[in-house]
Amino acid sequence: MMYARLRGCLFVVALIAVNSATALAQTTNYMSVEAVPGAPMQLGYYASAHKSTCSPAPSPIIQIINAPKSGLLIIRRALLTTEKIAGCPHLKIPAEVAFYQARRGSTGTDHLSYKVMNEAGEVATFDVTITIKEAPRQPAPPMGSKI
Repeated sequence: MMYARLRGCLFVVALIAVNSATALAQTTNYMSVEAVPGAPMQLGYYASAHKSTCSPAPSPIIQIINAPKSGLLIIRRALLTTEKIAGCPHLKIPAEVAFYQARRGSTGTDHLSYKVMNEAGEVATFDVTITIKEAPRQPAPPMGSKI
């Protein structure tokens, strides 16, 4: 598991190298993030590759365990380019990207959990607590200005 910062947001990159002799593993990851209503917030990228052949493995399967109550958990497809697997320069593999988006007008705390499973049966569970902050207020136009 790799952690990184992108534009001030913490996200998790789960790049699982798959080997046929890999023992089944199960991990739980706890995250706390902040979100603003109406703005998608990236939670993580999830992808798999065969390390021995530097080829893409089937995309991991993402399953929602507990849906958020004040927003949406959105899963989108993407293409991930990485240099993180030794011997596999410029590896491009399909990825699943998880986003959270709080409903407009929501504030307070939300919670969700989901699991990610690769073709080898390895499972990573993500338990996410979200603090929903008020959207920044737009400054009022100066008196006498035309809109």
